[in-house]
Amino acid sequence: MHFSVDTGDKVCYSYISKKRFIREDDHGTISDQRRFYSLRGSKKNQYLFDPSREGCDNICFLDEGIAALTRINDDGEEHIYLYFGEKRLVGFANALVKHFPYDWQRYITPSPFWITAKTNCVYYSMRAKQFESMMDSSPYFTQCVLGATTLNYLELVNKIQWMMDGDKTAQFCKWLLTYCIKKQGKSMIPKAFSFVEVANYLGMHPVTVSRIARKLRETGILAREDGCLIIQDEEKLRAMTMLQNG
Repeated sequence: MHFSVDTGDKVCYSYISKKRFIREDDHGTISDQRRFYSLRGSKKNQYLFDPSREGCDNICFLDEGIAALTRINDDGEEHIYLYFGEKRLVGFANALVKHFPYDWQRYITPSPFWITAKTNCVYYSMRAKQFESMMDSSPYFTQCVLGATTLNYLELVNKIQWMMDGDKTAQFCKWLLTYCIKKQGKSMIPKAFSFVEVANYLGMHPVTVSRIARKLRETGILAREDGCLIIQDEEKLRAMTMLQNG
């Protein structure tokens, strides 16, 4: 059984697009548009969040592009824990730990993580202190954070379940639907994603991913244009996510 939830991402996007991401005074007017966020961009493989950089405590709302929660292992290889699609609030875990009084020392401190742009990204950024202020002053903003936290949790649970006993075709189809982007009226997977990277993330062999993608192209569900996978029949692709082993 896979979990799904109507997350706060769309709520958060509405919040930002209506300029409610910034503080308003008692009369509902914006007192300082630059105090709480800044619009930034990162090119592919640049960091949105880098714990090795002194003073890095920014929280981001990913407006365009795809990023990933990553860590570098002892052999210098990148390990991807989770992808983040567009309209996603990311990088707020450390701020939440500091914001809520709890005996966090009972738990082992996780290894440092990075948030890396897997494609060119455009995002809104705010500092941890500003994030905490918004958590205290705005139930609406808190709803956004809870929605993003729930989405992260459920996607990680689904990923673990798929890697243990999920149907590989269904697993790959779900990945395609989750991380496709809209461009020129088409749903596509950016050419930045190789079958090797997707296979490593899903716990498959690259040959398996290539074989599934070829079958989806043969049935007309996928097509390839200029090095990108294009979803041509989203309804059929969504039906493929319901496949079960056995």
